[in-house]
Amino acid sequence: MRLACPACRTPLPALEGDAVACPGCRAPYRRLPFAWDLTPPRKTWTDGEWEVWERLQDNGEVSYTADPEHNLGVGDRDDVRRFSAFAQLHGDVLDVGCGPQPWPAYFDRHAEETRFVGVDPLVGEREARYERYRALAEHLPFADAGFDVVLFAGTLDHFVDPDVALAEAVRMLRPGGTIAVYLGHKRAGAPKPAVSHDWYEALEVPDGAEDRFHMERFGPGEAVALFARAGLEVSGQEDHRVDEWHSYHFYRLRPPAASATSAPR
Repeated sequence: MRLACPACRTPLPALEGDAVACPGCRAPYRRLPFAWDLTPPRKTWTDGEWEVWERLQDNGEVSYTADPEHNLGVGDRDDVRRFSAFAQLHGDVLDVGCGPQPWPAYFDRHAEETRFVGVDPLVGEREARYERYRALAEHLPFADAGFDVVLFAGTLDHFVDPDVALAEAVRMLRPGGTIAVYLGHKRAGAPKPAVSHDWYEALEVPDGAEDRFHMERFGPGEAVALFARAGLEVSGQEDHRVDEWHSYHFYRLRPPAASATSAPR
């Protein structure tokens, strides 16, 4: 794995001191208490999209603090255990949208044979047990072909542009690499929970977002269409029903052989 400027993809110098600049475009990057901030200064989003996304991130941080076991991949949960087994983690693993928790529970069964790297816009203020960078899924701060597995563990429907996030994931893969996706789905018309938390009710849905945490939610049909647009083949799938309204779905994705060896620059 080699770090590269997320703005222009020039290799970055060693991350030393409190700040570095990209040798190519001079974009500045800074050290946080427990990670480096490799968020690009220029993004491909509109100002309106950026504002909505930032408000959703603020909402997400509230949920992660108030109720981590239901909003992060932590704890002894059945869905987390199932996804850990399904993902077949090995080698160098990139977790896109890893969350602020110090160690995702789906890493546990693979800890001895893998190297984990995480990116998330909320990391850097708290210590973790693995290597992390503050970064965006649509602007990953790595050179091409640096990972054997890329994970989207319940994150793909949080991004401004999931198409670009998948294209970046394909760029990350070594030949033979895979992408593993966890998708939670709530069907239209699902009743509100009988009991709701005050912290949840206090969060507002930003204009332009589908709900308090997602720019746009999608179900299995939309997910498969998204994968097809990215040129990805579904090589493995599991579907798990929770109740009449809720389910979760796992996908193992592979790019065409040519894409895995000649990612666009």
